[in-house]
Amino acid sequence: MYKYKRAVKLMKNTKYTSVSYTLSNHQKTMIELYAQLFLDEVCFNFNKQRILNLIDQAIESHDIEKFNEFSQTYKNLLDIHS
Repeated sequence: MYKYKRAVKLMKNTKYTSVSYTLSNHQKTMIELYAQLFLDEVCFNFNKQRILNLIDQAIESHDIEKFNEFSQTYKNLLDIHS
């Protein structure tokens, strides 16, 4: 606890200067691509888990029609992602 209080005290007494960086067009494009890939992967995983949960619910409720519907949706999702 003592080290924490001392670190906070030192931080309060420190003057900060801001540093700005200029990115090249190539770097900006790469960051945008990485961000898009990350978002695509997050959305895919979310949708995959949501559909798997719906499939599980259809199995538990013995609803064959919903099971077939969600299974086809799951297959389509995997085909699109591949």
